[in-house]
This record gives sequence, structure tokens and C-alpha cells, in this order.
Amino acid sequence: MSRKEAHLQDSDRRRQDWELARKGIQLILNNKYEDALKIFENREDSIPLSAGYLFTIFMNAAMSFDDAVLTLSLNTLKDLETRCSQNLGWLRTFKNKVFGNYNDVSPYELLEQQITLADTQVCHAVLYMMTEDSTAGLVKGAWALRKAWGLYHSAYKELATQYKKIYGFSANLPETPSMWRLSESANNTPNSTPATTPVSPGEPPHLQFAEPSNSGIRKRLYQFFSPVSTPQICPEEVKRLMCAVSFGYGLFHLCVSLLPTSALRFVHILGFASDRKVGIEALMFSRSGPDMRAPLASLALLWYHTVVNPSFIHFNSDDLSTSVEEAEAIINESNHEFSESSIFLFFKARLYRLKKKIDEAVSTYTKAVKYSGIRELAVLCLHEVGWCYLMQLEFQKALKSFNQLKKNESIKHLYSYLAALCHGCMDDMNMVAVMSQNIKLIEMEKQCELDPKISRRSGLLMPPKSPFYYRLLTYEMLYLWDSLPSQEDIIIIVQDCEDQGDPLKHSKNVDPIVGLRPLILGVCLGCLGRREEAINLLSSIRGQREKLVVDKGTRRGYRHIAAFAMYETAMLLMKEGNSREAKELLDTILHQYSSYDFENRLNFKIHSALKEIAAAS
Repeated sequence: MSRKEAHLQDSDRRRQDWELARKGIQLILNNKYEDALKIFENREDSIPLSAGYLFTIFMNAAMSFDDAVLTLSLNTLKDLETRCSQNLGWLRTFKNKVFGNYNDVSPYELLEQQITLADTQVCHAVLYMMTEDSTAGLVKGAWALRKAWGLYHSAYKELATQYKKIYGFSANLPETPSMWRLSESANNTPNSTPATTPVSPGEPPHLQFAEPSNSGIRKRLYQFFSPVSTPQICPEEVKRLMCAVSFGYGLFHLCVSLLPTSALRFVHILGFASDRKVGIEALMFSRSGPDMRAPLASLALLWYHTVVNPSFIHFNSDDLSTSVEEAEAIINESNHEFSESSIFLFFKARLYRLKKKIDEAVSTYTKAVKYSGIRELAVLCLHEVGWCYLMQLEFQKALKSFNQLKKNESIKHLYSYLAALCHGCMDDMNMVAVMSQNIKLIEMEKQCELDPKISRRSGLLMPPKSPFYYRLLTYEMLYLWDSLPSQEDIIIIVQDCEDQGDPLKHSKNVDPIVGLRPLILGVCLGCLGRREEAINLLSSIRGQREKLVVDKGTRRGYRHIAAFAMYETAMLLMKEGNSREAKELLDTILHQYSSYDFENRLNFKIHSALKEIAAAS
């Protein structure tokens, strides 16, 4: 077989592999899990198929938080990382240059491995930040992103150069941050194609990666240690690889941009930065390509627009409207291919929830459960159904969902607590006592991973109190999980807090946590546009909390009340145009409050708000 024939055969095999990988991802997303696994089961010799399997397991882990799935995901990541690293790195390059490249790995395959290796590092980072609710998890995530940065930087630079040679220098590529700008010298090599005369995609030229224009020893070292040398890549492969690297490149920028200030300082020390806008543009570019990562890029964008961004734009309703519009456009464009995909239905339901169309959200979640072939996704949808009913203050219906969810061993701690709250809201104190005892047994026997925040709150369930007492704890859960209801139901909550909190009418009512009622009432008043009342009410909470004479453990455990009250006050001040005072409050939270419930979640919001203030000033 001639070298040309061997090259064509390898090219056909590679095309079959990535087309199969794309098909496997499509099957996964269209609820045909077993059919997809049959495609991926013969993946040992194929990096694209192995990467497709990794993305499948990773999505499962990201949705479920199940220990077994997380372990499988981490093991799969390590195996693929080892395989992709074999032909990369300076030591391997040195051996190949001195002793010859006996593996005969093509430049295309090296690029595929480099991009996949970078993807594994981003997946590592996401899992670290999801599973380790501490600074250590954030540091591990930042270090994994640092390794991914170098790989993406190299692959993106090389591919962008080749892409512009083929399709013209005016090609619509994602914007490159200043620290990643392509050097002009790379675009002006003697054999480069002029920007005004792009090569036709139907006529693949013989291409070479651009090398640094520097003469002397630096150029020779680059040529010697570069793992990719004199490749011949057709436009189809360049386009696919460009879309492939743009997925990880975009996800990288998006993940780093979401890190809190403390982690970003460490990230800057490591020598790289991020740009959320660039990340979104790169994901939009990736989702339009032929690579298997295209539908995953759509999911990443939907996750950002429907889950992440709404938590960060509490103070800017225009940004929320933009996110809703972007998510709606992506769902509509994907409808022909994924109309019955349970995961796309999940995001469609999230979109309804953001628009406060709770009945449509419940209906869509129920449809997603019906089509879902993945248990974890069905559990996630059932969780959302329960929260939707809770947002409507339909405690009986919410209880039905939570009773189903608490049968799941790994998550029954949280849902037993929520079920107890629903019983309390309906004045069923006997069941509150039963559920409280069950929670104590779960904690004593350590039947599942215990959440300290829930353990603290479960101690408030007994002895039995008034239904309003349990409604306040329910309102707290809705608020902390960014699930406050529509304006009509917020009015009901305001009336409930104002009426039941009046000592002249209900002298026996006791707040479960000092400052909780004014926090909930202040937040709801702010949502209704009654800002002056809200600011006065929220500002009084810090003083109430400081006057407490309680043991240090209890005081530390509920310090979140004052921290969130100050944050909400700052958000209202920003809307009033008082950014200076808002910034002072946000800085106070960061420097004077620590080790309180939902600290990382609030720090993310504070970080986003401070960036908004800095951008406006």
C-alpha cells in the first residue's frame, strides 16, 4: 500500500470514528442510552469514541452527584488522560526526534489527542468545583484549568491560523483575548494564502502549521520539540477541529469567569485570565459545527442561560431577559433534532420556570421524566417538579414529589427535611414529629452523605410550632435556592409575613431563626418595587443578629441571615444608583463574614456584582 493510500485510509477511518461519536452523542441526548453504549463499547483504539463515552459519563455525573457515577467519571477521565498524554509532551517529542516516530501518529491525531486532553482537564475542574464545597476544591479546579489553558492555547492558535488560511482572514471566528492574539508574523509566512483569496473547501491544499518567525535558537528549539510537524490537513478536518477546540475553549472561559474573587487571584498568579463573552461566542461557534461536541456546546449554553446566569443577575432584569431570549433561540433551533430529548426538555422547562410559567414547567418536566432513559435525569426532573409546586405554595403536591425523592438513599436527608416542612405548613404536627425522628435516625446511622446545613435546620423542627413557623423555613429554602415564586405568590408571602409577624395578632408566633422573617419580607418587598421599605427592613437585620446572646456554634451557623440581608440591601442600592455604598456592603461581607451557610453561593453572586460595579464605574 502506498503512503497516499494509507493516508486516505486513515482519513476515512478518522471520519468514521468522529461521525460515529457524533451519532452516539445524538443517541444519548435522544434518550437511547443503550444504543449509544453499543457504539462506544469498541472505543479502545479510537480517541473520538473514547471522548464521546467520557462526555456521556461526565454528563451523568454532573446531573446526579451520585458517588458511584462520580467515581466512574473520574476513572474514565484518568484513563483517557493517560492515553492522550502518551504522544504529547517534550520527552515523547525528544524520543521521536532522536529515535524516530515508531507510532506513526498523524498530526491530525495529535491535535485530536491534545484537544481531548484539554477537555479532560476542564471536566476535572468542573467535578472538583461541584463536589468540593471549599477553597481546596476551587484551587484544584483552578490548577486543572491551568493545565487545560496551555493545551487549548496551542491547539486554538494553530487551528485558527489554518482556518483563516482556508476560509479567509475575515472568517467568523470567536474573538481572541489579547493575551491569546495570533501573531501577525504567523499570518504572513511566505507560503500563506492571501486573505482576499480563500481556498475553496472542496480543494484541500497541503498545509503546514505556522511556526514562530523568530530566527536563531528559539526557532530551532520550536521546530525540534513541536509535537506537530508539517501536517497535511484538509479543510473539512480543520473546520471540525476548530469547532472541537472552540467547545473546550469556550467552556474554559465560562468556568473561569464564574470563579469567586479569591480563586481568581490564584488564577491570575498562574498566568491566565478569562472572558465570559469570548466563552459564549466560542460555544456558539462550536454548536454550528459537525463535531460531536456541537450539541454539547448547545447544552453548555442552555446550562449557563437557564441555571447559572439567573443566579448572578439578580440586580439586572434586562440581563435576565437576554438570557431567556438566548435560551429560547437555542431550544427552537435544536427542536428538529432533539424535540423529545429529555435533557433538552429539562432546559425547556427551566426556561418556563424563569418566565414564571410554572404550570408549563411542570408539564414539560413530567414529559422529560416520561422520555428519560437516565435515572439521574428523571430524579432531577422530579426534584424540579417538587420545587415548582413549592413555588406555587402547593404544599400537598410538593409533598408527593419529595416523598418519592426521599426513597433515594443518597439524597433522602434533604428531601426528608423538605417533606417535614410541607407537613408543618399543612398543620400536620404528628407527621412533623415522625419525619423529625426519621431524620435523626438518618443522621445517627449516616445512611447517606449528610448536609450540615440540613442537619442544623432539622433541629428546628421540634417541638411542634405554628404552621407559619414552618412556612418561614420553607420560604427560606425557596429564597436560598433562587426559587422565589411569581409576583402573585410573592404578594401572598408578603401578606403572610406582615400578618403573622404582627405581635398584637399572633403573640405566640416565634421566628425559627432571628432575622429570618424580615429577610424574607424585605426580599419580597424589593421584588414588588417597594425598595425604601425593603432597604429599611433589611438594614435592621444586622443589628438584630449582633445583639444575640447565644452559643458561638449556633450564631456561626445562622450568620448567613445577616450576610444575605446585606447582599440584598446592596442589590437594592445598586438599583437606586448608589453603587459606592453597595460596594462597601459587599466588601464587608467578603472580609467580615465567613463559615456560614451557602457562603460559596453568595460569594459567587458578590463577585459578579462587584464586576458589574467595576464595569459601570
